[in-house]
Amino acid sequence: MDNQEALQRTLNRARRALQILEEEKASYGIRVPVDLVIELEEKQKEVTSLEARLSQLQGKRPESLPDNLPRYNDVFVGRKQEIARCLEALSPEERGWGVTIDGIGGMGKTALALEVAHLARKEALFDAYLFVSAKTTWLSAEGVREETLALSSLDSFCREFAKGLGQTDIVKMTDATERRRALLDALRGRRTLLIWDNLETLNAEERDMIAEFVRKLPTPNKAIITSRRRTGESAVTIRLDRLLEAEALELMTEKGRSHPRLAQELNATKPEILTALYEASGGNPLALDWTLGQVADKGYSISVALERLRNAAKSPDLYGFLFADAAQTLSGNDRTVLCALVVFLTPAKTSALADATDLAITEIQVSLERLVTLSLVNDLDGERFGLHPLTRTYILAAVDGTDTVGTAPLSGIRFDSAAQRKVLRYWVDFAQKYGSEDKNAYQTHDKLEAEWQNLEGVATTLWEMAGIPGTQKDQQAAQMLIDLENALSNFLRFRGYWDEWVRLAEWRYQAGKALDQWSDAGWGAYHLAWIHCQRADTDRTASSADQMKEMMEQGDNSEDKAFSTRVQGVVAEQRQDWAEAERLYQEALVIYRKLGNEKREAIVLTDLGRFARSQGQYDRAESYFKQGLVIEEKLGNKEKQADSYGHLGLLALNRNRPTEARPLYQRELALAQELGQQNSVAHAQSGLARVLEEEGRYAEALPLAQAALEIRERLRSRNLDFSRQLVERLQRKVGME
Repeated sequence: MDNQEALQRTLNRARRALQILEEEKASYGIRVPVDLVIELEEKQKEVTSLEARLSQLQGKRPESLPDNLPRYNDVFVGRKQEIARCLEALSPEERGWGVTIDGIGGMGKTALALEVAHLARKEALFDAYLFVSAKTTWLSAEGVREETLALSSLDSFCREFAKGLGQTDIVKMTDATERRRALLDALRGRRTLLIWDNLETLNAEERDMIAEFVRKLPTPNKAIITSRRRTGESAVTIRLDRLLEAEALELMTEKGRSHPRLAQELNATKPEILTALYEASGGNPLALDWTLGQVADKGYSISVALERLRNAAKSPDLYGFLFADAAQTLSGNDRTVLCALVVFLTPAKTSALADATDLAITEIQVSLERLVTLSLVNDLDGERFGLHPLTRTYILAAVDGTDTVGTAPLSGIRFDSAAQRKVLRYWVDFAQKYGSEDKNAYQTHDKLEAEWQNLEGVATTLWEMAGIPGTQKDQQAAQMLIDLENALSNFLRFRGYWDEWVRLAEWRYQAGKALDQWSDAGWGAYHLAWIHCQRADTDRTASSADQMKEMMEQGDNSEDKAFSTRVQGVVAEQRQDWAEAERLYQEALVIYRKLGNEKREAIVLTDLGRFARSQGQYDRAESYFKQGLVIEEKLGNKEKQADSYGHLGLLALNRNRPTEARPLYQRELALAQELGQQNSVAHAQSGLARVLEEEGRYAEALPLAQAALEIRERLRSRNLDFSRQLVERLQRKVGME
């Protein structure tokens, strides 16, 4: 009510001023000064504007109010912050001409502009609301449809805006420059909101002319521009990004209200599938709408519709609408940068893109600037750049060597696979640089940790490119996959990425077989056997050990064959075939001593020590462990030293010597923490907890046991049940103190 009263007072003052001007005009008779005529016209416009705004606040819609905002019946969710920024930009206190809303296609730029316009009308911010679009877009049962209108120039827009204001004389003008000037004059003294929609369809010259025009808008008129391309300067520019997941789920629910079949499917779909739909769409409202339309109109399940969304080649109407126009204008460097960003699953810095592509920093910067302008790349905080999930899907489909996009309107759009391959090689080289088998490689594992998401994505891409198992499509990709697993194996083992390592080791095994590289296949199988052994999965350990043996026997490397024999001993020990286990260990030991391979000799000595301890042969076990430790210290292998100290600590506990066990476990823990070897950290923590338990120091033992349990739960280690029992036992003892 306060707003109405204030506006009414302003209107009353304006009317009195207008009456005074009219009386002054009458006093001049027929010789009225020009300045007075102009002042009188401006005051009349002000009165008309105030009357229109007051009518809006009173809930009235006078016929004289110029307003062609489209009917607003679609669902609109979220965008609270963006709406607030737009309304602030349109407020009388803001000196700029308005706001530009840009972003990739389908992100809801037009919907946001209309939502803001309707809210502005509700608050009576303007006395005229004019909407003109260069094209219209809609969803049908057949897919995304769009129609480019005749409004291909600033002059076309000016005609439509003049028509909306009822300025027929301006419409009839033949000179475009005069028409622009006349429209600006007609806007003086008014409060008009002009919405310029979909300006990406105009050429660069026309967009620049529109940018110049809106900068000259007489206050307090304002404008909203929507475009996939950034257009000129404004007081506020909003790069419209994805909906939040909660907003996307709200959109799905609202769509279901008007489509019973869709609502039924949504209710029957697991939450993780809906989350996957959100992630695949990147929170793009049009992509969500399109996918839901596949369910509502074509009868697909949400899972099937989701797969269609993920496959750009099978959804050319959607992806063609979103990207085809922009893709046609890309330079070679632009395409190279996009191919690089497809491989980078985390936002990339300019320097990293330059390293990965061999382009100069200046070339990268020029391309990024153009790609950001085209809304194909997002510029993020910290001078980082990334792709929207839909952009990534589209580019992957257009890269030679992956999916082909042969259906109009995407046919003929290609990205060079060589650029993608170069970036994949960059990441493999990165892994080899920081994840080698060198004894000090653990010192650079933090670098691999920081880039793990990218490295994991590279592995998946190489696996898909290689085309294995089955018909091998790409030998180079298969070899890079082998190189990557070999480089990452220590990192994955140390840091506890065991599930991820299982997948990558299996891929290495398959790739090695496909390339007839028996040693590579065999070591992939061994890595699988190692993880299954650590998880006490005897059947899988045996299966992987047999695969390793089969591969190694086809090669001619005696050291590999000896190691396979050693792994067969591990399987025999798990099966409690004690005689066979010792025979195989001793056989491997003889071979390694004959070959002079001290590193492998130390490993088998540890196996024999562990075996002897399991048989209660403690003196013999100690001898084996100490022999191995001497070699490991000589070689400077801290990982195996930690392993030996842990075995010696457990042996001391087996002999009921907790005081002797303590420094051994402490040494194991110090080395394991230095290395970041999570499995050894848990072993040492658990051992120290047992030492403290033996000493009756239960409260000190419990945190160590709990920390070990947390690691073993994540690893799904074979010692998990023991750790749980230890924690439960210590908790009871602490509670009784």
